[in-house]
Amino acid sequence: MNNLTYTVGKPVLYMAGDANGWATNDYLAGDDGVHFTGYMYLNQNGFKFCTQPEWKGTNYGANFDTAPDAANITMTEEAGYYKVDVDLSAKTYTLIPITTIGIIGSASPNGWDSDVDMTYVPYNAETKELGYWEAKDITLASGEIKFRANDDWAINWGGDTNALTQGGDNISVEAGTYDIKLYAWANGYAKCELIKK
Repeated sequence: MNNLTYTVGKPVLYMAGDANGWATNDYLAGDDGVHFTGYMYLNQNGFKFCTQPEWKGTNYGANFDTAPDAANITMTEEAGYYKVDVDLSAKTYTLIPITTIGIIGSASPNGWDSDVDMTYVPYNAETKELGYWEAKDITLASGEIKFRANDDWAINWGGDTNALTQGGDNISVEAGTYDIKLYAWANGYAKCELIKK
């Protein structure tokens, strides 16, 4: 008799749209398979939510219509980076604008008092590199950092640099000059790269 162990991850929803080249690369995650949250760049040229990568599952278009020819979801808000909350049972989604993401903490130049703002680098259609937030040539002291949105603690990331979570632990860093990339994505799927120079 074989004993097999399976690891079941969190339920995931994907966003495919004009802003990411219609690839199912932007994640939303949740705990119950109904409510999902993710962080992504959106524009007015349309998108859909998908249960599987590469259009292989259920695809939700306008009004959460799942017909193959369903129209795209279009938004009236301006193009930008958003926290996206989806409720599949209510067939609704909410957008919370994220105008800035910054680095804060005892290791950052401004300490815990204020953020060092990062710059958003959009999806690159040629290289297929996903969008990310970046701070170049930032000098950090030995200590801790976190990432947060809109100069506020309502949305913040910390913990394991390969699986950042909302409200996660402070991230320990060594003193040095860094290029830092943050792929905000969804809870547990977000990650950051700290490249020491």
